[in-house]
Amino acid sequence: MGEDNVRRKLAWKMDKTYMVRRGAMSKLALDAGLYAGQLPILAYINHHPGCTQKELADWLGVSAASVALSTKRLQKQGLIDKIVDESNLRRNMLTVTEKGREVAFSHRRNAGVFDEQMLEGVTDEELETLSRVMDKMLANMGKKTWSDYMPMQEMDARIEQHGKKK
Repeated sequence: MGEDNVRRKLAWKMDKTYMVRRGAMSKLALDAGLYAGQLPILAYINHHPGCTQKELADWLGVSAASVALSTKRLQKQGLIDKIVDESNLRRNMLTVTEKGREVAFSHRRNAGVFDEQMLEGVTDEELETLSRVMDKMLANMGKKTWSDYMPMQEMDARIEQHGKKK
């Protein structure tokens, strides 16, 4: 019973952490004029200029219709451009506008501040252990690990480089 109780408590803490962080990220997104799920979309398109809506949908694990709606909103806000592929007129190639890049980087920078606060007092060793455990958990659920998040890592690296230039 003791081991089951620890597992249940851990699952609850993971749920609570997810809910609190997602709420904070939603608020930060709204403050930046975005919906919560739009930052990963902007990050992916920024990392893969000229990608298609299908590629984006596959990476996000959502329907093409959902991506079509999200990209339409982003285009209306002036954050992305859709360019019709001349070799296949039914396919749109996506690129992030300069405004989109600025909004995405600003939001990601603010999210990084939140993450730093969330992880305050946690040692590098503890973070490495947590990262390895989470990779195992994701693998157990049949999901890829951190490499799925390369567009977000690239955005963080560009933010860091931009900060060093100032």
